[in-house]
Amino acid sequence: MADFELHPITGVKINPVVIERKALSFDDAVTAFVMKMQGVKYNIIAQHLGTNTHRLGEVFRGEKHYGAKAKADALISGLSH
Repeated sequence: MADFELHPITGVKINPVVIERKALSFDDAVTAFVMKMQGVKYNIIAQHLGTNTHRLGEVFRGEKHYGAKAKADALISGLSH
């Protein structure tokens, strides 16, 4: 499978959408925090998780999935030991 598709009219390379989420689960939120801590750009996190930046904002502001940041911190801390 190619890492890209060609737009049928313009022929421009575009990224295929493989996963599309309307909402994030707790584990998705933890993953988003881990990626953020690793320095991944906001929009790239959204693309990788198949969501939009508004959903990420809900998570990063603590409006959804309280405790996800703490779990991500614990996971990252566990890797450094």
